[in-house]
Amino acid sequence: MASEDPVADVREGGTWTPRQRLKNDVVYVLVRALLAFALLLPRRVLRAACRALGGVAYAVLPRTRRIVAARLEAGLGRSKVRAQSVFTTVAGMLADTLDLLRPGERAGARLSLDPTSRRVFADALAEGRGVVFVAAHLGPWERMAALLVEEGFPVATVARESYDPRFTELYERLRRPRGVRSLYRGRRGVALSIARELAEGRAVGFLVDIPARVPSTTRRLFGADVLVPIGPARIALARRSAVVVGTCAPPAPAPTTSGSSHPIVLISRVSLDDLGPESCAEDVLVTRITAELERRIAAWPEAWLGSFVPPGRPAALRGALDPH
Repeated sequence: MASEDPVADVREGGTWTPRQRLKNDVVYVLVRALLAFALLLPRRVLRAACRALGGVAYAVLPRTRRIVAARLEAGLGRSKVRAQSVFTTVAGMLADTLDLLRPGERAGARLSLDPTSRRVFADALAEGRGVVFVAAHLGPWERMAALLVEEGFPVATVARESYDPRFTELYERLRRPRGVRSLYRGRRGVALSIARELAEGRAVGFLVDIPARVPSTTRRLFGADVLVPIGPARIALARRSAVVVGTCAPPAPAPTTSGSSHPIVLISRVSLDDLGPESCAEDVLVTRITAELERRIAAWPEAWLGSFVPPGRPAALRGALDPH
């Protein structure tokens, strides 16, 4: 029996074989067709369809179901949160992301920025040394980036290009019109671009909750040992930039006075005080960042994409979902 063609990564200068190109062409055409169909659906119908799809995935993917259940048990112990709710909630987030492709859709239509968090972020930016914005795949994270720009904050995000450049362009369709700029890891000059953003007093966002093929260190996150990138801490210390953790949080149990029950964005400052000797400062800062992320995830575990990824592995499913 002939062996399968080795996977070629065009991001690293590889070239697809004819078989790989055919497979990727088919996947791309199917995704574009499904995307076009999805955007023809009314918002409520699209959300219901995505949540139903999440329910189907829960039923037909036993291995993934076990991974999610194990992550919930590790992070929460005995809890009322069930694996099925993770599948349907994350599927609903997919519908929310697709809505951002609709003309005229405001990022603030279904997500709001907590007033205290707005002041924290504004104060950090006002210091003029840039802000390292650490985030997680928690709730509608794509809408969060768009909302911050909509609120007038200068934000760029560090991302990983898709295995297929055509999908990277789809991601750009989602972000570029909303003013969210992507700095792609692996491209020449990205380190200089990050430094320039910070030097000019802007914020650079990093998603660090799912393992990636970058320099990382092991930390305890939601009940499991995971690989956490050290880049954000290293950059912040080198540039003397402020560090904040910003994530989406669940809506209040009852509608607010404005009648909204949508998720909110919470932003908090990570202290750079008392980090100890210079040789230990990076490790201490990574620990503080991870602890804050764990607290956020524990508050809304059903909306965390990381539940689908076995601890300690670079995210194999990430290429299908996002380029970070």
